[in-house]
Amino acid sequence: MTYLSIRRLRHLSCVLLCVTLLTQCVAPALLLAPQGQLMWALLKPMVGLDPKEANLFKQPLIQSRLEPLLGSHYAGAVQLLETADKIQQEGPLFYVVSKYTPVPELAEKAGFVWNSETNQMAVLLVSGGAPQVFAEKLNSEVAAQIPVWPKELSDYTDPAKLQQQAISKAKQQLSDKIPVPAAVAPLVDNATNLKDIKGQTKNLIEEKKQSLVDKAISPLIDAKQQAEQQVQQAKEQSTQAVLTPINDAKHQAQQQVEHVQAQATQAVLTPINDAKHQAQQQVEQVKGQAAQEVSTPIDDAKQQVQQQVEQAKQQSSSALVAPAIEQKHQAQRSIEQLKTNIAIPQTQTAPGSELVVEDDLAAELATEQESLKTEQSQRINALQQQIKAAEQQLKQAATADDRKKIELQLQQLKTTLNLLKATH
Repeated sequence: MTYLSIRRLRHLSCVLLCVTLLTQCVAPALLLAPQGQLMWALLKPMVGLDPKEANLFKQPLIQSRLEPLLGSHYAGAVQLLETADKIQQEGPLFYVVSKYTPVPELAEKAGFVWNSETNQMAVLLVSGGAPQVFAEKLNSEVAAQIPVWPKELSDYTDPAKLQQQAISKAKQQLSDKIPVPAAVAPLVDNATNLKDIKGQTKNLIEEKKQSLVDKAISPLIDAKQQAEQQVQQAKEQSTQAVLTPINDAKHQAQQQVEHVQAQATQAVLTPINDAKHQAQQQVEQVKGQAAQEVSTPIDDAKQQVQQQVEQAKQQSSSALVAPAIEQKHQAQRSIEQLKTNIAIPQTQTAPGSELVVEDDLAAELATEQESLKTEQSQRINALQQQIKAAEQQLKQAATADDRKKIELQLQQLKTTLNLLKATH
């Protein structure tokens, strides 16, 4: 067999030994029921803490099990247990032992134990030297099962020690009731001392045996505790290893959801914005068309009115100036004709006769102009009345077309009126 094969065999043997130790020492903790796992997770970090400051007996996992277990003894037991200075662990046992009794008439000592291997909870109350045990049933088939207690409570739970305490107490009571004669007292004391020596020797032997056992088991207990710590670390690492991908996946899922929400929002808002933009463009187009449709007739009407104004100006100018010019020409022709008909020599013409004729013509022109002004005034008054009537019709117009027609007519009347006023 080669050196490499020997090394592999040794390595395999070490691995098998570690697996065996883990299986024997820690497997029960890993195979706990869900409630037992919760209790382990609750109590393990509290080891070494003050149970009162840590509110141990107010935790729902413990309180919900102790109240039905203790019944009427619950308040007194918790009051005694909260005098303990710390929560302790001994192998699979998590326990609390009272240090003193605030209510001696109720109980002298109290202890609380939870066995992580069996998930059994038990409470010990010592009253008048007599222990009273309250233990949970492990299942419905087993009526009762004696719980496992830590060493600190062995004086109150070991049957041999309880028997010895009862005998000592009975002897004390008997000696108190039946006094020993003075002559016999030394013999009784010697016998008692011998018995005490025997008992002490026995106790020393038991302690020595227990010391040897503890010394032999101590490496195994240390290995077990180390294995428990390693298993706890492995559990924490495995929990972290499980939770990290879950948290990462959750974070990624949240990011994807937010991305999908943003895309969905964009997909919803984009058509809405496009439709809104198109609607605005259509509204602007319709406004432009409507403005074009409205402004085109107005511009045409305005142009027509301007043309009519120009025509009216020309016509009014012709109507006003042409007759005066024609009358002036006629007057001049009449004067020339009168001069010809009368044939008055220039030397015999009376002074001022030409002035008289010209004054008559001027008077006739003045009369004609006065009549023209009167006609213009009448036309102005008529236009003003027509404008008032058109404004009244505009107020009473029922449709937009009627309003446009009336506004166009009103504009033409006002333009004509302004023109007449300018030439008046």
